[in-house]
Amino acid sequence: MKTIVFFLFFSVSLSYAQQVQFERDSTLTTKDTLFFSIKNNMLSPMFFIMNPKENIPKEIQYQRKTLLKPSEKQTHFVKVPRNMLEHDSALVDFNKYFSFKVGYGDPNTAKHTDDYLYLLPYKKKRKLIQGNFGRFSHDHIRSFHAFDFGTKIGDTIYAAREGKVVMTKESSKKYGRTRKFANFANYIIIQHDDGTTAAYYHLKFEGVLIEKGDLVKRGQAIGISGMTGFTTTPHLHFVVHTTSEEKGNISVPIQFEGYVGKKFRKGKKYKRRK
Repeated sequence: MKTIVFFLFFSVSLSYAQQVQFERDSTLTTKDTLFFSIKNNMLSPMFFIMNPKENIPKEIQYQRKTLLKPSEKQTHFVKVPRNMLEHDSALVDFNKYFSFKVGYGDPNTAKHTDDYLYLLPYKKKRKLIQGNFGRFSHDHIRSFHAFDFGTKIGDTIYAAREGKVVMTKESSKKYGRTRKFANFANYIIIQHDDGTTAAYYHLKFEGVLIEKGDLVKRGQAIGISGMTGFTTTPHLHFVVHTTSEEKGNISVPIQFEGYVGKKFRKGKKYKRRK
């Protein structure tokens, strides 16, 4: 029997391909029908929505949306008749029939604490190379309120806020100037007590200093800055997300301690004031 490969690349963000996993349920699959399960690889809740396109065959059965608990796996998520496979293909590509919406965090409970003052996630004076609503890559609802700090390779990165480490990646050495390299960034995602998450991107190969599941303190060393993923220069991409079923992960405006009410400007240098 051929192995059935399920290709799922999210239009929202390529990085989600590592955080949500689809696989064939070998114990349920029969000679006539393929069953697929879905698994949340994060230690954070995650919602997943499959929106059918007009050309979807009625024979495909699926669960339109779900909220996955941390590390939860759900079976019977998609059911496909084998006779739908064209030319006895070993590939099933559901992008042809669905668009996807996915986000980490529980949209029912995540609500950002707007008066929280974040620490700058580094100590030395560093230049802001792209700020909020930057035209180069901060042009999406997930990145409108992101900051790109021009750290040097080897700089220590610190937790801007206390929380639980829900996802990490440190296996990549690749980087490039186009979005096709986005999935190669090393990163840390930390969930806060209000359900929001902070993402620290472009870390060094094997540059994660903590482990998934750790509870980290504000100001704790968590990683080493590098140059991986979609980038033209070494830097730290830092952003805080909340989530909603309608829009997925949404970047939120934040304030840094020592800079309350001040707008960070591209080209200016900033350092922690504590």
